[in-house]
Amino acid sequence: VDIITYASVYGLDDQVFRNLSNPNITHDVRAAIINQLGFSVEPSQRANQYLEYIARSRSQQPSTITLEMLTAAEALALGYLLAMDDPTLESAVAVANRSRSSSSLGQVQRANALLLLDAAVVKDPEDFSIAFIRSLVRAQQSLRAGIGNWCAVYQNVFSVLKDFPRQRNMRPEAIDMVNDYIRGYRNYCNSRSISR
Repeated sequence: VDIITYASVYGLDDQVFRNLSNPNITHDVRAAIINQLGFSVEPSQRANQYLEYIARSRSQQPSTITLEMLTAAEALALGYLLAMDDPTLESAVAVANRSRSSSSLGQVQRANALLLLDAAVVKDPEDFSIAFIRSLVRAQQSLRAGIGNWCAVYQNVFSVLKDFPRQRNMRPEAIDMVNDYIRGYRNYCNSRSISR
């Protein structure tokens, strides 16, 4: 898809922001755009930049944007960008604003990746791509919590695959690639904790 290639060549700019917000672009393509941008080794500001774009497009300040105002597409993109910005999942959107009092930050600026992805799921609960991305971010959190939580890495993703057996709006090859990796974490589960 040309818009995915564009993101890999040019990085994050207003065209990519427009694509992330575009309701005519499917959520799997939205996730693929963010995948092309990749993980940040050091916490970065891509989610904050995207929030600034969202605010500008509404003639608002970032601090006035609420979770309720976001579309499912925007909540997904913000949450996934934030997870890719900071793999520790400890940051809020407005990491750059740490010097400001947290009371002056808006609701979305204080949100973490999982809160944003939870909001996306609430806004579009029947969408496999949103639920799948949220499960991957939850799996990332479980992975970082240590070996005692690695069964949850498998269970987070497996539960979404089980809940959406047919209605998957994501390329099968993409799902299979993730599945091949995640399946290795099944070994950390005892047989009673896995539904067959």
